[in-house]
Amino acid sequence: MSEPHRYTSVITCLTHIARQIVQQTPSYSQGQIYVLPLLISVLPGIDLNDFKKTSVTLELLDIILMQITCIDCSSAVNIRTDLTEIEREVCLSTSKFEDFINEFLNRIFHIIEISSAEISDAVTTDANDNKLDIDIQPKVTSILFNIVQQCSSPIFQKIRVKILNFLGIQCLSPKVRDIASGLVRALVKGNPMETLTYLLPEICKFIENKFNNSDSTLLTDHKDDIELTWYLVVFAELLRARGDVLLNYKQLIMSVFHQCIQVVNKDSYRAVAKAVVNLLESLSCSYLVNYRLLVINSDETFDNFLPIRLWGQYVDIDKVQPQFHIPSIDEIDFVYEFVETFLYPELARLNEKGLKMSNNERLRSLTIIQSIAEGAFCLVPPIESKEVQNLMVQSMVPYYSKYQIRLSKNSTKLKCQENLRLRLFIDIGFFLDKLVENHSDDVLSIQKALGFYRLISSYYGIYEHGIYDWSKDFNSREKLSKNKLCGERQNLRFLIIREMALKIKELETKGNYGSLNEINKEIIFKLFELSINGYSEVRRKAQEDLFCLFNHIHFSYQVIVDRIVELLKSTSEQDHDQIKV
Repeated sequence: MSEPHRYTSVITCLTHIARQIVQQTPSYSQGQIYVLPLLISVLPGIDLNDFKKTSVTLELLDIILMQITCIDCSSAVNIRTDLTEIEREVCLSTSKFEDFINEFLNRIFHIIEISSAEISDAVTTDANDNKLDIDIQPKVTSILFNIVQQCSSPIFQKIRVKILNFLGIQCLSPKVRDIASGLVRALVKGNPMETLTYLLPEICKFIENKFNNSDSTLLTDHKDDIELTWYLVVFAELLRARGDVLLNYKQLIMSVFHQCIQVVNKDSYRAVAKAVVNLLESLSCSYLVNYRLLVINSDETFDNFLPIRLWGQYVDIDKVQPQFHIPSIDEIDFVYEFVETFLYPELARLNEKGLKMSNNERLRSLTIIQSIAEGAFCLVPPIESKEVQNLMVQSMVPYYSKYQIRLSKNSTKLKCQENLRLRLFIDIGFFLDKLVENHSDDVLSIQKALGFYRLISSYYGIYEHGIYDWSKDFNSREKLSKNKLCGERQNLRFLIIREMALKIKELETKGNYGSLNEINKEIIFKLFELSINGYSEVRRKAQEDLFCLFNHIHFSYQVIVDRIVELLKSTSEQDHDQIKV
């Protein structure tokens, strides 16, 4: 530890041979003996003063803990008679799992407390202040998720109590809010039923009491209420649970949204918007669940199985037994009720009073509408529109398929009387035109409003950059956990499940792009006009979305060629930004 460069080199090497250490093989069976001592010995490497050392330490913990089960097997030595000496030693060492997890959480709590105390909550921080969250938050969340989903019930209960006791007395500053909420996310994803049972009613009660015991200005006060914002952030994380679990708390969830949907503080309404997206996606999307090493009951007696023999073992592709969350009718009805309750009133309010609102209130309204659209759009099919003809395509074969992929998510549509994409295209498009004309200086609202065009035309649950990030993370994990001495395709079960989820998302993302139709043509025209706007932020956002559509809809660029030529030939004095674009 006293030689950081040497330490980081050693830990990096260990990360690349982690699977060989945790796995029982005829050639090297004693590696498991060192797993618990290794996990405990590297914990001092989680050091707030050395981000590099902390990063490589968390990487090692992550790659090891995703390949093992955190179950105390020490009692197996008194039950089983077929254990080797090495297995007996490993089983006895697993009694230290609880000590390791306790110390790991203590170190994470210490980082949160120290980082939170370093700045005053009244001070506005810049982007560099979030370096802690950017660097270690994903790894901390991943480590805890790996522990929770593959640990025994007694260990989970102790983790839950420890985390909830810590978070229950904290009103965390924005600097460490992400890493702290990531702990809740790991609990929810790893064990949603237990976590929601103990935490969701309490958080909802805190939020309701906050509104009931405060004066009437809480909704309209632009000053950040750190306590309320923190509760809303935790509430948003809890709504990442499976849709079937969330159904049990429907009335409680709707009650909270009724109270806080109109809050105008920026941090608070962003947390509300995130909660909306998480809720609707959990209810409406199809996704894989259960990323365990094997589909087993972790509390089963050791007479039937020995967890340490599963460490690092691959699973035959035919025995993966993937488990999916498929939206039920009740879940889809919940989505429909939420859209009817909150989207249409907000849309009507924006259309009626949008130009008279303050800039912040206008941005809040657009943010809430966008969050509802993002969450519900995976159930909303593309807009049916006439295909654009006479594109100059030099090809003897069709450049697009006349068939669009119809996934299960689009086969069950919302009960809305209209296509939600079309409604937002009309209403937000009309509002955006008026906004540019009357409030051209409200750049943030214009950026938010023009973002709806890309959302309407190409969003079905995830953007392509999200697929890229997901793919990058998967490839990194696969590379680190790959057994280089074995043949191909000997992946762990959780990697196979992740790959399946990735391929499904890729199919969903790419399967709904068709030929150029009249709606997309109009969107392209509107984005082009905004891409030569006088404000650079608006131009940049419009150009980004415009080129995204060009990449996905073949030959769509042709529809603006005449407009470009017209601008270039114009004899009137041209704005420099228009010519440059």
